[in-house]
Amino acid sequence: MGRFKSDDFGYNFPSSSKTINDVEAEGERKPLTSKTGTNGDGYSLYEDKPKASPLQEPPLPLDEEATASAAYRYLPAKRNRDGESYLAHSEKEISSISISMCLGASCCCLTALLVIVGGILLVFERSPDRYVFAGSVLLVVAAGTCICGCSALCVGDGGGDGDGVGSLFGKGSGPKADPQYKEVMVRFRRLNDRYEKGCIKAEESLRDIRLDVVGSMKEIKEAAEKEAKKKTEKEEKDRKELEKRVKSDIERGVPTQTIRQNYRPVVFYIVFDGDVMVSSMELLRKQVSLIVNLARPGHDRCCISLTSSGGSVAHYGLAASHLTRIRKAGIFLTVCVDSVAASGGYMMASVADTICAAPFAIVGSVGVVTTIPNIQRFLNEHKIDAYLMTAGKHKRTIDMVGDVTEEGKAKLSEELDDIHIAFKDHIALARPRLRDSIEEVGTGEAWLAVQAKEKGLVDEILTSDEYLESVCEEFDIIEILEKMEKKQFGGPFNAPIMGCVVDKLRSALETPAKSNMPMAIM
Repeated sequence: MGRFKSDDFGYNFPSSSKTINDVEAEGERKPLTSKTGTNGDGYSLYEDKPKASPLQEPPLPLDEEATASAAYRYLPAKRNRDGESYLAHSEKEISSISISMCLGASCCCLTALLVIVGGILLVFERSPDRYVFAGSVLLVVAAGTCICGCSALCVGDGGGDGDGVGSLFGKGSGPKADPQYKEVMVRFRRLNDRYEKGCIKAEESLRDIRLDVVGSMKEIKEAAEKEAKKKTEKEEKDRKELEKRVKSDIERGVPTQTIRQNYRPVVFYIVFDGDVMVSSMELLRKQVSLIVNLARPGHDRCCISLTSSGGSVAHYGLAASHLTRIRKAGIFLTVCVDSVAASGGYMMASVADTICAAPFAIVGSVGVVTTIPNIQRFLNEHKIDAYLMTAGKHKRTIDMVGDVTEEGKAKLSEELDDIHIAFKDHIALARPRLRDSIEEVGTGEAWLAVQAKEKGLVDEILTSDEYLESVCEEFDIIEILEKMEKKQFGGPFNAPIMGCVVDKLRSALETPAKSNMPMAIM
């Protein structure tokens, strides 16, 4: 262990005698206590009694009536609270029809009608002059309605998704205060049918396509009827037993929401594919927030399929803190690594109760690295002066254009060492079984999962699909994923060429975002 302790990272791992069953029986959000097993010791993520925040001011001495009045807080019912939501209502796309879309569609329909009627009046050979005049007027009106319809469809908001020409003039999908902001929406998807063995539809399809050489035999038909009858009787018996238990729970005053959770727990599933700067941080934050608020401590679980080779220290530290929120809420967390969880990726994975990995997955790389090119000699050779002004002795150690001094290199190495020490302490505190061997595994090396298991970096050699198949009968597997919007242009009329032109114009008008290189990469 290094210089840091549990309190420095915002969580504690004290030993505790409580088990997961104790937490489930109490039904409260208390520290999840891991059973002694894969991680060695039993531990919880925070203390049983929360400490008072140092930012809170001590209460002033008041009489009983004033104290009771000061402690009272009114919380309105959740159904009466207004505000934005980032959860999509269903898996199906919900299309919003705007006024511009209705106007454009109506104008297009009217244009078609006027063109047909006007054309008939003009091409009819024996038409009187007044009919020819009326036909000409109708065609002129049709041209006007066509222009109005096209303008409404192009300049409008394109059905509320902000992909029309109107988005060039400030019409985005975000709130009025920030119309260019696009909310990351998430949705639920049940995965049990994908992983359950003997899926009904798959069995029926296989039975229809395979060559059944015994299907016409009388004995087979009689045996199949008996099996179906036994299956129906068992299902009816199980249903009656469930109804009996539910009635007993209702009589004891158990809330209906708790009853629903008791008889069908949930495994919340997240797929995390991280890049250097963790561009999916907003999505991860919302996924974790949903799990923390919806999952029942000690009853439901969370599984994360993690793929990352590392990146920025600050960003992956924040991502690991988000996963820590799941553990603090008392929810059993499993991380599955199918390909790679190295450096910052392993920083996230180490927070889990159990780490599962495919045999040839790359795991580890507990180290820190940074690369800073210096072009000072090139500038001097071409007689180009570059001035770097700083205030503070170590505001810059090594940069692209400044002088590279021994003092600056020593300071940068010291900063990398400090980050490495904090990284190793984080791993050791998250996985107590590595406390004695953290210096051995914290060398920056990466191993195959079969080797990492021997060193204590991995608990089980298991793929994410194998894990989900093992729990799909007992749990509902609910994936929380981003709701992707369908890119459309012009409402109901698809114009891909014009849509590409609009996207290029919009990107040309927008100010390029500034990209800051991280100080150090894990």
